[in-house]
Amino acid sequence: MSDHSWLEQTAPYALGALDEQEQALFEAHLATCDVCASEVRELREVAGLLATAAPHTAPPAGLRDRILVDARNVRPIGTGAPSGSAGALASNSRPAAPSGSRVTAGAVQPTRRPSLLPWLGVAAAAAAAIVLGQQYRGERDARAAAQQELASLRTAMDSTSAALAGRDSLIAALVSPDVQAVSVTGAGPAPSAKYFFDRRARRVVIAASALPPAAPGRTYQLWGIETGRPPVSLGTFNSDAAGRALVTMSVPAGLRVRVTAVTDEPAGGSPQPTTTPFLAATWRSD
Repeated sequence: MSDHSWLEQTAPYALGALDEQEQALFEAHLATCDVCASEVRELREVAGLLATAAPHTAPPAGLRDRILVDARNVRPIGTGAPSGSAGALASNSRPAAPSGSRVTAGAVQPTRRPSLLPWLGVAAAAAAAIVLGQQYRGERDARAAAQQELASLRTAMDSTSAALAGRDSLIAALVSPDVQAVSVTGAGPAPSAKYFFDRRARRVVIAASALPPAAPGRTYQLWGIETGRPPVSLGTFNSDAAGRALVTMSVPAGLRVRVTAVTDEPAGGSPQPTTTPFLAATWRSD
């Protein structure tokens, strides 16, 4: 569900149920919020459809005039006729018209009251608009959450598929008859490492353990060295927190690698080695 607090004001605003201060505050927010503006438009469409479903009833013609006539014919309380006035006594002795009636040509006629049913129908339609608007918003948020979860699952599946494809490719490279494997020698306490060189596919695979991660701002760089030529960078890598590394690097076409070596370089790598290699392997000639 959305946690946008202003959305709670959209339905009352669309139905004109906010007071002046609330309406002013909400309209100031509405001018800068596309989410609430869209919600108000949708609620107004629903409310409009429901409101027009009830029959329109205008007040009866002449209602105002009849109310004024009835008000003038109500005898004031405590008013008596002057003593000795027979006409006044006759006038005061006439029964008062029942409440809700009108006098026409000396006869008392009931006044027809306007029906409240149409107005109750409009109120019920407005209440239904609020409920439907809230249900619509809930269903929309639930649908958006489901779509987001589905997208996350698809991303995870794509990532898993890519990882499996990479693993299969690596396994195929390691068991290929064209692959030469050598153990790595190093200066000082060397990690357990092995290189696999597939000359046909022109790639080198490094499998290492007990190799501490490079220091912050540093990286490991693998070099391919051909006799009589400067070292050529094959790429950079690092180990994980447990000291493990399994990486595949391509060998440029035309480079006849005789030695591979690893150095510790600044992050991003160097054009040429800047430190002494600490892991090296010698490959047999083609």
